[in-house]
Amino acid sequence: MKNIRRVVVIMCVSVASVYLLLTAYVGLNVYVDNKKKSDVILVLGSKSYKGKSYNPCLVARVEHAANLYKQGYASKIIMSGGDDIEDGKNEAFTMIQIAQKFQVPQHDILLETRSTSTYENINFSASLMKQQMLKSAIIVTEPFHTPRAALVAKKSGLDYSVSPTLTSQCWLRWKYGSRYFLKEPLAIIQYFVFGKI
Repeated sequence: MKNIRRVVVIMCVSVASVYLLLTAYVGLNVYVDNKKKSDVILVLGSKSYKGKSYNPCLVARVEHAANLYKQGYASKIIMSGGDDIEDGKNEAFTMIQIAQKFQVPQHDILLETRSTSTYENINFSASLMKQQMLKSAIIVTEPFHTPRAALVAKKSGLDYSVSPTLTSQCWLRWKYGSRYFLKEPLAIIQYFVFGKI
């Protein structure tokens, strides 16, 4: 019985240690913004609506991408996101509607409409980029999400840089204490176990 307890304690300490190390890793990388002039800006999807209004976190991502586009960092934008499980709305189609508010020409927007995870966002968009002969991307998402997105992009072989949106309510409200931030180390562990990073 003592041996079993010892093994359980060791396992719990090991898991907690890995979680804390990954929390530190994510925390140290949330504000990394190494954007460079690229072929395309890749906006990762999120839930489309909050109540009857656009999800303000998704709006912040699109607005940041629109600003990068207007500053000349890329001449195209990919909106990447499939159908929401909760309301059935397509994230990419929602983002192109939001982009109209920020005067982004529709002919400069490409849609990736199938992805349901960060892994699929990156890999399905990479396939679309290949079809369009686009070689480099600036990934736009929230600060807490950027480190995992970068790990996926690196694994996929994508030529990428990152530029997190700093105006999103999903980040500003609680930052390091938010459920979004605190779940990221667990998501990284899951991605590692399944060979996605």
